[in-house]
Amino acid sequence: MDAAAQYNRLLEADPAAALEQSFWLRDAFVRRGILFDGEPMSSFLRPHFVERLDWERLRANGRRLLELSARVARRAFGGDVDRLLAWLGTPEAEARWVRLDPGLPDVVLSRLDAFLTPAGPRFIEINSDAPAGFGYGDRMAGAFQELPVFRRFAARRPVRYEPSGSRLVEAVLGAWHARGGDAMPRVAIVDWAEVKTRADQEILREAFEAAGTPCALEDPRGMEVRDGRLLGASGAVDVVYRRGVLSELVAREAEVEAFLRAYRDNLCLFVNSFRCHLSEDKAFFGLLTDEAFAGAMTAEERELVLQSVPWTRKVEERKTVKDGTEVDLIPFVARNREALVLKPAHGYGGRSVYVGDETSPLDWELALREALGSAWVVQERVAIPEEPFPVVEAGRLSFEPRKVNANPFYVRGAEVGAVARASKSSVINVSAGGGSIPTFVVG
Repeated sequence: MDAAAQYNRLLEADPAAALEQSFWLRDAFVRRGILFDGEPMSSFLRPHFVERLDWERLRANGRRLLELSARVARRAFGGDVDRLLAWLGTPEAEARWVRLDPGLPDVVLSRLDAFLTPAGPRFIEINSDAPAGFGYGDRMAGAFQELPVFRRFAARRPVRYEPSGSRLVEAVLGAWHARGGDAMPRVAIVDWAEVKTRADQEILREAFEAAGTPCALEDPRGMEVRDGRLLGASGAVDVVYRRGVLSELVAREAEVEAFLRAYRDNLCLFVNSFRCHLSEDKAFFGLLTDEAFAGAMTAEERELVLQSVPWTRKVEERKTVKDGTEVDLIPFVARNREALVLKPAHGYGGRSVYVGDETSPLDWELALREALGSAWVVQERVAIPEEPFPVVEAGRLSFEPRKVNANPFYVRGAEVGAVARASKSSVINVSAGGGSIPTFVVG
């Protein structure tokens, strides 16, 4: 019996105990600060289980793909960042900050979005521009491990959770020391005070403090530059752990002028730098999978991309190759709605994503018209895994199918963990109504 079915059976054997543990878990989320927009994180009574071999492929392939992407982004178009920005369609308000080069590494922290398929993991997005969830994952795992049902399961099956928060702290401090910093830095986790994931940042602030590193949560609107230093409400800042998304920062540039000036003038270390925006752009998978750029990778790297990344193209009038056959892209997209997904190249949070087989022909046509002339991508539809999850509603326990994606973290190549999201919708996102659960490795 697979791990999920075995765990569900333990719940099903005692519905009253399952209901009690469901209420306890929600209260535990409140006590431990596992909050999203001030409310307990939406979750389920069962975590996500991944068999060891699947986990090793997910972790190894994800790490290789992210590091390959960052390297190719540096070297694409002969290292001419302006040409890459133009190809990606990056808005000029963002591009002028991405052009600035503070030096390597571009990506210290990231999170990948993947589906676990019978043929191996398929990665649909890279999230390096202020990825969230590192703190949530560790805290949720700790709460799940206290559930009686989890303990009964763990007594029968070897199961482990790979923590991420402590490795994140080590990676940020490692980037500081690699830059030449010798004393313990003052770290600021910078994002809007009202952001929904503020609790995740508070968990990580506590992790920095536990490691002996002074750390504060700062709002970029309340920061200033004085005597060549970036200052927040808590004092001078040596390292910015950036959680503010670039597009939102530039949209409010007048309000965060000092914060952006500190980046421009290299007054402190930013993790991640704005250069991470290149390889995280959804159109970048178009570059990786496009036959026109095959020369940017070795044969082994091209095979990794072929196995791990769905066919992706910028939406534009052109001819390209699909499954070894040349196609006229726009008519091909129009004809093959049910096998494709359309989405903005620079969006996040699941906004304006059109899953072809869940979109009417008319809405698909309208979306394709909107995509033409804008920065959109079309991607091959990956079959989304479904699993039965315990759902508690109106005092009743039931088991319902949910679509699941796996979100492995990246922390400078260290051994770190993952979270998963589950939803009724094919657009699986907590902001769009999905639930978040920690990932445990079985076997």
